[in-house]
Amino acid sequence: MGLIGGMGRRVVSRTRWLAERLWMIAVAEVAWTSWSHWRRLEPGERDRLLLLARKSKGRPSRNLTEHERREAEELLDRLGHIELAGSVARTVLPFRPLSSSAEWYLRRRHKRSLRRRGELSDAAPTSS
Repeated sequence: MGLIGGMGRRVVSRTRWLAERLWMIAVAEVAWTSWSHWRRLEPGERDRLLLLARKSKGRPSRNLTEHERREAEELLDRLGHIELAGSVARTVLPFRPLSSSAEWYLRRRHKRSLRRRGELSDAAPTSS
């Protein structure tokens, strides 16, 4: 084996080693980001959000009252769930335009739901 072949083999083995462990770094970054968002809520609010999430069983329109849904939405807004989803997308999705478009879609969908509920007027300035 020549000099070039030996260097190539070393680069490939280091790349494989890094690729096998890169997911741990991504998980740690997502956990760190999630924790910083979670700390935005007071301990009582955290407990209430967990209770509402358990009660909803993933179907808030069926398992929560209108008041509970509105309360959960307010807590999620305080948590910064759209920003959190964008941060996770930037960490997980390797292609920047893809993660940006995912965050854009989530913001757009959230604004639409706020307009539908009458909490955001159409004339309000948009920040993107």
